[in-house]
Formats: sequence, C-alpha cells, structure tokens
Amino acid sequence: MTEARRAKPQHLAAEYAAQFGDEEVAAAYQHGPPYPAEAFAIIESLLGPNPRCVLELGAGTGDFTIGLAPRVDHLIAIEPSRPMLERGRFRDGAAGAHIEWLAIAAENYAFDRRYSAVVAAEAFHWLDWHSVLPHIAQSLIPGGQLILVERSLAESPPWEPDLRPLISEYSTNRDYVPYDTTTELEARGLITVGGRARTGTVPHRQSVDSYVESFHSRNGFSRARLQAGRAQEFDDKLKTLLCRYCPDDAVLLSVEAQIVWGRPVAM
Repeated sequence: MTEARRAKPQHLAAEYAAQFGDEEVAAAYQHGPPYPAEAFAIIESLLGPNPRCVLELGAGTGDFTIGLAPRVDHLIAIEPSRPMLERGRFRDGAAGAHIEWLAIAAENYAFDRRYSAVVAAEAFHWLDWHSVLPHIAQSLIPGGQLILVERSLAESPPWEPDLRPLISEYSTNRDYVPYDTTTELEARGLITVGGRARTGTVPHRQSVDSYVESFHSRNGFSRARLQAGRAQEFDDKLKTLLCRYCPDDAVLLSVEAQIVWGRPVAM
C-alpha cells in the first residue's frame, strides 16, 4: 500500500461518521461553543477577488455557515445528515439567496462549479479523502484554497484529568486515538499546506447542564447508541465531577480556532 493510499485511522471510519445522522446528536449541537469571529475574518482574507463562491463540506447545523455567509457572494453548504441540515437552514441568518443548502454527502456531490475556496469546519476528517480531494483540486479557481477549521480549548479545564477516563469508559467509539487531520493528510501526501493561523481566545460561559449535553453531540456519545441507562450514568458522573469546580452552575471555557489552508496534491 502506498503512503497516499494508507487507510484512515479506524476511529474515523464511516460507521462512526454515521452517528451524526442521529436526531439525538443533531439536537445536542446547539450546546457547543461558537466559533471565534476572528476565524471568519481570516478566511475572508484568503478568498481573493469577487465573486467569491465558496463550498462548505459538512455544514452540520450551520454553526460555521452562518458566520461565513455574510463574507461571501455565494455559499453552498452541503451536509448528509438531514436532522442537522434542517436545523441549519432554519436558523437565524440562514435564509438568503446566496446560501444554498444541499442534503448530500461530499462524496456524492458533483463539484460542478468553480470555487474560491472549499471549507470544512470540524468535518473533513469524516470524509473519504481519496474520493473528494481530486474533485476539490479540479474545482478550485487558480489561487483557490482548501481551508480546514477546528475549534479547541485554549487551555484545558481543571477537571480534564478526571474527564478523560470518564470519556474513555462511556464512549462507544472504542477505536479512538488522538489525531490531527492536517497531519494525517500530510503524512499521506494528500495536501500541500500553504499557511496556518490561530485566532485569539474567546471566553465562553454556559450552564453545567448545557456543557454536559454538549458531549452528546460528539462521536461516541449519541444517546441513540449508548446502551440503556449509560447516557444518564455519564451525565450524572460528569455533573458530580463539575460540582467540585463550578459551584455557581457556570462552566467557563476559553475557545480558539485553528485555520489551515492549502491545495490538494494531484493524484
């Protein structure tokens, strides 16, 4: 097997990606932190001259779509999960002639236009890289970019050491190992990175209940796939843990985003 054709990490297999089609996962997405506004400004600076037509792969419930839309001339947001897509298209700011919502997987999309950029926010790791990257390469305008965006915490919360074993105990994704999407793509010779940027940190405050529910938007924590009673057990244990750190029922996090851009390597 050539390096470029090396299989993706097992924890990113299609069987795990399918969990994002669950109604329960889509319902929990609203509890995640927002993307820093600076991320959209960085992406706008990469788009080049008008007209700026952008394709977003794996739009989910529109968390990134809504912030990006005002900065482009035409935005095509594709998402295979109908529960997620329906939530996205009816959000405030989602309506508009320049936003096109399509219920389709990236692997089945026609890539029948020329794009200033193809963007994926916390989604590209789930795609079939060998299937979609050649189409992206052919559809980008000269100077166009593949842009990958990831949210993360600028610093680990103080309960992180106790949280890790709890996640390991309850997650249904038993294959998970830490990874970085860009590193995986580069190791296979699939992309050439042109640049990287990191936003400043943004404070995010939410209730303990909201923070706990946000875990059920993650792979491995769909309420529909956890065995009977396991979701409630996880919630109860996490809330007990948080009581030691959040006596006022407020979880305080510092959120940042990493942006990587580049071009697919011809295959």
